Amino acid sequence: MIMVSNAEIEKLFGWKKGKAGVYASRNILPNPVQVLSCGRLWNLDDILFTAAERGWEVKQESLNEIHKSVVQNTPESKEALQAEINSMQNYLRSLQNDIEKKEKHNRDLDDAAMSIEQQVEQQRAKLVFMQNEIAERETKVDRLREEEKRLDEWITLKQTSVIKDNKA
Repeated sequence: MIMVSNAEIEKLFGWKKGKAGVYASRNILPNPVQVLSCGRLWNLDDILFTAAERGWEVKQESLNEIHKSVVQNTPESKEALQAEINSMQNYLRSLQNDIEKKEKHNRDLDDAAMSIEQQVEQQRAKLVFMQNEIAERETKVDRLREEEKRLDEWITLKQTSVIKDNKA
């Protein structure tokens, strides 16, 4: 996709400076592909299609200049393209390494979380065991208190009986 600005459009049709901006604001030109702080950018094919629809004469010399500019600014050598490909591959490898490190970190976190969950379950089991142990001991203490109470009553009864026997 070849991008053109107001200046290229005006050269393409031999317009005075500012006409492309006016046509853009009146929606005579197609919508720009991108709007930057430096201005609007259109796809050259969209502009040429609009020109054909409206019967605008395209200055072939200006069109050739645009194409020549694009060709000159495009890396032509295999070395330049290979360097760009290598750079992109290195970047992708770097991203892959980052992903693998994060995945390993996540697995480590998952393992740590599982270990903590197991420890919590062990502590819960110990707590339940201790609660049951306490409940059993409280039951034994209650039984011993009842037995102690019965023994106290029996002792009191015997002491009362012995006192009566001594008085008699």
